[in-house]
Amino acid sequence: MTKDKALLVAVLCCVFSFSSLLFGQANGSLSGTVADKTGSVITGAAVKINAQETGLTREARTDDSGPYLVPLLPVAHYTIHVESQGFQTTEQRDVRLQVDEQREIDFTLNPASVTQNVEVSATQVAVETTNPTLGR
Repeated sequence: MTKDKALLVAVLCCVFSFSSLLFGQANGSLSGTVADKTGSVITGAAVKINAQETGLTREARTDDSGPYLVPLLPVAHYTIHVESQGFQTTEQRDVRLQVDEQREIDFTLNPASVTQNVEVSATQVAVETTNPTLGR
């Protein structure tokens, strides 16, 4: 009976010593909502997340209800860049993500400025400067 107990203790020690390696996670996630100034959600906005130390880049898009989710990110400092057609791009730097942290960061996009160029072109009219009479 003592051999069985010793074998059981040895197996349990092995299982418990490796279980921390199997379940230990050093990942987090970033999520949030992208909206305009009025609070309406923006669908299809591109969210680009870049790790400042390693250069790891992950991309996501907002769905029909406006949120984005980027899971399984390693612990690091991130820059989040959000853009959508018709809106100014927004960026947030130095977002620190900790171990097993689910961080929520919302963005509000401003409308893009409208630029309009008007070009007028005309031909020159010849003016008679030597004769003061009017022509017919």
